[in-house]
Amino acid sequence: MKRFRTALVGAAATVALLSGCSVDGSAIKAAGSESTETSTDLFPSQPTPTSSPSGAPITADGAFRISESDNARVVVTIIEDLACPACKAFEGAYRETLGTIANLPGAAVDYRIISFLDRMSSDDYSSRAANASHCVWNRPGDNTARQDTWLKFHESLFTKQPSEGGRGLPDSELIALAKAAGANDVANCITSKKYAADVAKTTSNTMDQPGFSGTPTVMLNGQDVDIRSVSTLLEQVEKLLPR
Repeated sequence: MKRFRTALVGAAATVALLSGCSVDGSAIKAAGSESTETSTDLFPSQPTPTSSPSGAPITADGAFRISESDNARVVVTIIEDLACPACKAFEGAYRETLGTIANLPGAAVDYRIISFLDRMSSDDYSSRAANASHCVWNRPGDNTARQDTWLKFHESLFTKQPSEGGRGLPDSELIALAKAAGANDVANCITSKKYAADVAKTTSNTMDQPGFSGTPTVMLNGQDVDIRSVSTLLEQVEKLLPR
């Protein structure tokens, strides 16, 4: 099943990407704003999908893999916090491109959801939203349907992203958004914060990585890349794919 997601590419989104959500609260440039040469020999070992308690594939570094391929050779990794306004802008600008990449044979898009922005809400929304994301992913069933449902939920969380400084979306709304996306059985998982430990581990491991400064962070086969233009990222992926 093709995962085509509507793009919102415009001046407003591009301007918003000039800043990001930083670890220490200071202003940072968006992921990829510093140019990095990408070699056609960039094939470091990729995180191998393992199985969660439900059997759902999840990578060794805690990412949700969106792909048409069982064995991806080229992986774009997106590190996001669901409470990050710059991540919302990034998704609006690059959603279509990421969907195109995920549909390419041999390619994948890994979404690593972290929660370092609990300080931006009065009710730990970052962690609760990340946990809900795990709940929607870690459901038994067909992997293609799982990916589609998760993508719908992921997009709805950014569409409904609350303003910084106040309360986040209540659990009841997270549950409603999950149901609207096709996940009808995650209420207990969301309210019990079932995957809180997994969220905390992924967040801690990511923040311990040298050079990590905030979200959104984008990598191509483990290397930071310049993704200021939509075409650059897609072209770099296509160059690395076997012909």
